[in-house]
Amino acid sequence: MKDQDTKNLPAKGRELPGWIRAFVETPFGAIQEYGPPGSLSDHATRFMINHIRVPKDARACEPGCGTGVLALYMAMAGAGAVSGADLNEASLRAARYNASINKIRNVKFVKGDLLMKVSGPLDLIVALLPHKPAPGPFNKRYYGGPDGTDLLLPLIDQAASRLIPGGHLYLYLNSIANPRRVLVALNERFQVRIAGEKRRYFTREEFDGLLPGMFDYLCTMKTQGTAEFHEDTSGFYFTARVYEAQLL
Repeated sequence: MKDQDTKNLPAKGRELPGWIRAFVETPFGAIQEYGPPGSLSDHATRFMINHIRVPKDARACEPGCGTGVLALYMAMAGAGAVSGADLNEASLRAARYNASINKIRNVKFVKGDLLMKVSGPLDLIVALLPHKPAPGPFNKRYYGGPDGTDLLLPLIDQAASRLIPGGHLYLYLNSIANPRRVLVALNERFQVRIAGEKRRYFTREEFDGLLPGMFDYLCTMKTQGTAEFHEDTSGFYFTARVYEAQLL
């Protein structure tokens, strides 16, 4: 690995005590992913991998990179230089280890908020950020502020200033996180299309397990028009979408 601090990384094959391992299948081969419990990628990461296009030799970035899977995927898919940024030291350590164990050298990981420590110009940004709305803070992996947009809107502003004209931002967005507000921000500076979407079923118990009263809070948001979800014979569901936004 180059262009990043690798000191204090565990030796290959000897991850830190308590770390767990997963394999993420991609069109370019499997990624070995290591990290602390609760930090590994999930279905949303895999959904994004299936709906993003990586131009050859692209200068690419994953803000809020976590264990770095999307950044590593972009490098595997042909990007020229890839960066990932996160504020969580444990996540960054895992991301650097994952780059090393997967023998991916054209990626670096830096400590920073969204794109603040990432210099442009960039051709591609892929973002899967915490954006569950809630009446108060809870797990930082999921919490996105009162309407879910606390990280999404600043990212859109920063992406517009770092992408080249015609560059692409891929943004994962659940329909419970004030999608109208997010789309207004995107459409001001980007040409936007839906690259992929799916139903995500949930229960009252799931959301109240994250934060007591969260389900009723979402119902209030729905009444106010800031959250969109529905119910069918299988239960409640919102729509998870990957938006492809091309800078005008």
